[in-house]
Amino acid sequence: MPTFLHYLFAGRHVRPVTMYHILHGKRTFSNLYAAFINDLLPFWGLLPHLSRPRYEKMIDYLVHQKLLTEAPDETLTAPPAALPAWWPTHVAGLTMPAYREIGDILTLAVQLISQVQHQERHFAPITPHLLIQQRVKGWYEQAAKTDLPGTIAEFKSLVTAMPELAGTVLVNRLVGAETDVASWQDLAAHLGFEPFQVQLVWIDALAQLYQAIAGGQAARWQGLLPLPTPAVTRSAQATMQLLADQSVDQTAQQRQLAASTIREHILEAAMLGPAVIHEQPGWRLPPAKADPVVDFFRGRLAAIARQRQSGGVRLE
Repeated sequence: MPTFLHYLFAGRHVRPVTMYHILHGKRTFSNLYAAFINDLLPFWGLLPHLSRPRYEKMIDYLVHQKLLTEAPDETLTAPPAALPAWWPTHVAGLTMPAYREIGDILTLAVQLISQVQHQERHFAPITPHLLIQQRVKGWYEQAAKTDLPGTIAEFKSLVTAMPELAGTVLVNRLVGAETDVASWQDLAAHLGFEPFQVQLVWIDALAQLYQAIAGGQAARWQGLLPLPTPAVTRSAQATMQLLADQSVDQTAQQRQLAASTIREHILEAAMLGPAVIHEQPGWRLPPAKADPVVDFFRGRLAAIARQRQSGGVRLE
């Protein structure tokens, strides 16, 4: 993991505690903005179980080894570097279900199909989660059972289209009839990586598979996985709908929220929504230099627009 963190800070300036919250998925506006401005949104919630003491120990090690440099503003950085083969490029934490959930669902679905194909009489689900078992069973009865060869062919087509590394890790982490899962250690030894790096390849393969299925590339598998989640919260969406016809203060009064919260909703939609957003006359904000807090909001909104227009931000 230290190598991963080193690459994650490379070419960026991020406070270590903020990076931890991004990887952990702690949703506050300041964390979102830091992730946005540093093009870290794809890594949002990537490591939800990462412990703070372990993370801080690794950061101290990287600083001590002079692999990370502390800037005067207390951010950490490292020189830009070419990314290694195991680097995740499909992750999209804000819009995808939890990677562990996706992995458990897909693994159980493949296990079920494999054992049915081999006519095994006893079935012991690899996951104890009853909701996942029910989801896979319902999908199998409705979509897979009626055309098992077509269902299998679609999955094989998705895996075949993956890069060799992702496909290798994916298929070796699945379970089937008379087939056990390969350990992280065995895969790492085979590929010449660290076990954690193999786990990143697994997560990225799940993300790629999820996006392909959600995008309609395997019709029989679409009902298996949860739908993507909107990056913009429902509350921010409601605010933006009202702001189309009224001011910030009117919207704050109608929603019984502070005007500062309404402005944060605007910034959230500007960062995570589908369109670039600029200040609108209908918001009726105070004139420039009349309110330093509103001027700060204007500056953030303009910075977000510039970042979006430069194409430097990726959600998925």
